[in-house]
Amino acid sequence: MRIEELEAVCREAARELVAREDRPLPPAAVLPLSQATKVTTFPDFPVADPERYDLLAAFARDVLRPADAPAFGFVAEGAADSEDGPIDVVVVVYGARNHHLAVTAAPFTDDGLGEFTPAEELDHAAFPFLAPLRHAVDVARPPGAATAPPG
Repeated sequence: MRIEELEAVCREAARELVAREDRPLPPAAVLPLSQATKVTTFPDFPVADPERYDLLAAFARDVLRPADAPAFGFVAEGAADSEDGPIDVVVVVYGARNHHLAVTAAPFTDDGLGEFTPAEELDHAAFPFLAPLRHAVDVARPPGAATAPPG
C-alpha cells in the first residue's frame, strides 16, 4: 500500500466513524490489513497522555504486532482555529513502516465532514501517545517474510 492509499483509507474510515458514531467521536485506530481494514474505537480513551500511551501500547502488543500491521491511522475529534474562531474537526494521523507520521483534518459540517486539509508531516512532539503504534509498524515483518522461530 502506498502512503497516498493509506491516507485515503484513513480519511474514509473517519467519514464512516462520523456517520455512525455519536459525538463526541470516540478516538479510533485504523489498521489497513491485507484481508480488510479494521477500525477499533476507544470509547473510554484516557485524558492524560501517559494513560493514553499505556492503552495504545497494550493495543499495539495485542493487535498490531500479531497482525504485523505495516501501517496505521488514528482518528480523533479535536478543535482548530479558523477565520471565524475555533471549530470542531476530525484529526487523522497516519503512518507506515519507514515513513514519518502525517496529519490531516476536516471540519464537522451539517452533512458529516467537510474537506480534509492537505496532509503535512506531523511535528515530532505532537501526539506522543502514538509512539507504541509507530514502533509496532516499524518492526512489522514485510509481507511474505518468514516467521521467526520462537525464542
